Amino acid sequence: MTTIGIANKRTIVYQKFDRSLEWYENMPTENWLILVVINNKNKTDLFEISRRVINNNVCYVCCVDKQGELLHDIIDEDIVIREVEVENNYLPFNIITTWHSDIENTIWYAIYTAHNEAMNIDTIFCLDAGENDSKEELDNLIKRFTQGYIPPGN
Repeated sequence: MTTIGIANKRTIVYQKFDRSLEWYENMPTENWLILVVINNKNKTDLFEISRRVINNNVCYVCCVDKQGELLHDIIDEDIVIREVEVENNYLPFNIITTWHSDIENTIWYAIYTAHNEAMNIDTIFCLDAGENDSKEELDNLIKRFTQGYIPPGN
């Protein structure tokens, strides 16, 4: 895990998804949002990501890329199952989930717009589960945002 910036009083960290490593080991456990860049992963990976982020008390989820909508739906289903069907997996607060079509607007949204009334968001955990490495793109966008750049449509 690498810290790639601070914006809007939120620390932004980056972690590459790697099934052979314990990518989730340094995941936050409170006051955090996850931004997942996801494509070309099998359903086992999608279910693992869902389970691990919910188990670590994520309060907001932003999914992006080719499988962003699918992961969003899987996380929503997991939340419903925990809230309704499994008595012992009560969630202490509402987890908000969104999916987006491009990284630029997603990271801007995560930094400046995402809000959960139950708690402050102090950390944005960027999980890169895409084919290509997104770290440099995220790093450049964060620098541009802190210099005043606002993506079109925001």
